[in-house]
Amino acid sequence: MIKKIAAQYVFTNTGAPIKNGVVAYNDTNGEIVAITQLQKETANTVFYNGILVPGFVNAHCHLELAYAKGLIPQCKHLTDFLRQITQIQNSTKFNIADCIDADNEMYKNGINAVGDISNTEQSASVKANSKIRYYNFVELIGTTSERINLNRQTYQKVANSFADKGLKDICAVPHSPYFVSNNQFDDINNLNVNNKKVVSIHNQETNAENELFVNHTGDFAKYFPSMTANIAVTGKKSLPSYCQHLAEYQNVLLIHNTFSTREDFKYALETLKNPFFVLCPKSNLYLEGRLPDVDTMLDMNLTLCIGTDSLSSNNTLSILEEMKVLALKFKRLTFEKLLQMATINGAKALMLNNEYGTLEIGQQPGLLLIENFDFLSFNICNDTTIKRIC
Repeated sequence: MIKKIAAQYVFTNTGAPIKNGVVAYNDTNGEIVAITQLQKETANTVFYNGILVPGFVNAHCHLELAYAKGLIPQCKHLTDFLRQITQIQNSTKFNIADCIDADNEMYKNGINAVGDISNTEQSASVKANSKIRYYNFVELIGTTSERINLNRQTYQKVANSFADKGLKDICAVPHSPYFVSNNQFDDINNLNVNNKKVVSIHNQETNAENELFVNHTGDFAKYFPSMTANIAVTGKKSLPSYCQHLAEYQNVLLIHNTFSTREDFKYALETLKNPFFVLCPKSNLYLEGRLPDVDTMLDMNLTLCIGTDSLSSNNTLSILEEMKVLALKFKRLTFEKLLQMATINGAKALMLNNEYGTLEIGQQPGLLLIENFDFLSFNICNDTTIKRIC
């Protein structure tokens, strides 16, 4: 059955917004069949007060950490969080029901595709039965030969488990520079020898990461001496110390960037083919009480995406709530720019833009209605909500 939905504006991400736009879609599978402008009200067209947009893309999440929701209080620094999450992982059992609830929460909140960290095979069955499309990253942490060999086995186990469930989008990635040696970077690249498409890494989420590479001081050296002993001191900050290891990949997702500067961004642009800068503002505030330098990112015209991170460092898995934080803090972020960050940019980063991120005839990207939109400032506000159409 074909349904027609109209609203004050339709943002397709393929051209200018359509005032009084109409989107027709197949109610059975969500396929877009027509996008036009409303000429007159008809009996079979439902008009909503709001804006129609494509489904959101969550560029960075840890679905399997859903069991840790509410277990870690807001932290002063990332290193405080890492010490606590290690204790929780050793004492709290994974519960698949938590994963299912988190997956349902994301879909309800308008998310249609996710770049997800999958360090175990435990979430495979959830994703195989989900309405969401997942691109899966297996994060590896290693600085010794023994751990690197074990990581290789772990990756193959997780990859095989996902393949058995029909989940094809999976690759090995470095967790973060501070827990990954040069040899581990090399081994990850060998694991991905036939899959140099997309890779992600937590980047400069805390200043202690930079301190570790500059002169091997700071909280990582203090609290994680055995895990950071083999991290080479370069005299440079984190990103220019490791970035060259990822130069072969088509797309590189740099996650967080909370302490990145103009010089870091410039180095990434010069070294990487297609860097995508993923912002997780609620998590950044939860773990460091600080947001990335978005104004400089806008000045440099960087490709920005939005992620939610995990429920261990966030109380929601909602792209809209992340957008609200950014809109409140950075007044230069127009609604059109925020929407691109929440949709097409993430889809491009995950190489899923042929399916998601735009409203186009023949595609099934999801269709969302943004309600309680502030038409005076023409942007979202604290009262803005999302309603999933399909």
